[in-house]
Amino acid sequence: MKRALSLCLSLLLLLCGGLVCAADDEPHTHIFGEWYTVTEPTCIDEGEERRDCEGCDAFETRPIDPRHSFGEWYTFIEPSCTDEGEERRDCEGCDAFETRVVPALYHSFVIDPAVPATCTTAGKTQGEHCELCGAVKTKQVTLKPLGHAVLDENGNCRLCGEHIKDLCPYCHRDHSGELFGSLTAWLHRLFYSVRIFLLGT
Repeated sequence: MKRALSLCLSLLLLLCGGLVCAADDEPHTHIFGEWYTVTEPTCIDEGEERRDCEGCDAFETRPIDPRHSFGEWYTFIEPSCTDEGEERRDCEGCDAFETRVVPALYHSFVIDPAVPATCTTAGKTQGEHCELCGAVKTKQVTLKPLGHAVLDENGNCRLCGEHIKDLCPYCHRDHSGELFGSLTAWLHRLFYSVRIFLLGT
């Protein structure tokens, strides 16, 4: 009987002690630290981040979206004066890539200086072209040679000073460098002879 009573008292004390301890416990508020990466994401699979409670073993997790690991940008299509180009960067883990537009260069025009014609050489007018692609903005026009002008008393050209032996008596020019120059010179001599015959001058 005494043994049974002692056992009952022990159970009663144990139960009362548990209730006191339970009454002394306060609700626990988790204080989580910083997120850190547990599993790195890949190009296809999600990763995982985690943060731990500083006061207990509780923790939280969240997924990390799949993401590519792209390299440096490089020129894929060169831009021109009129067309845009393209840059590209490739993923180091798969075949994915990204692109971005490179603006067109636009023309950079420079002046083509005029070249004056001389008595025997052709000249050119002033022009303008793009130094990057060669596109012509203002075309140079070829100027014909001036031809020798009337001779001075020494038989020299009044423009260039060259001594001319075969000067046309009709137009006072040298036809030796012209297309069909010989025919022109012959006709001029004929006209000159007719004029002398008819007019005397």
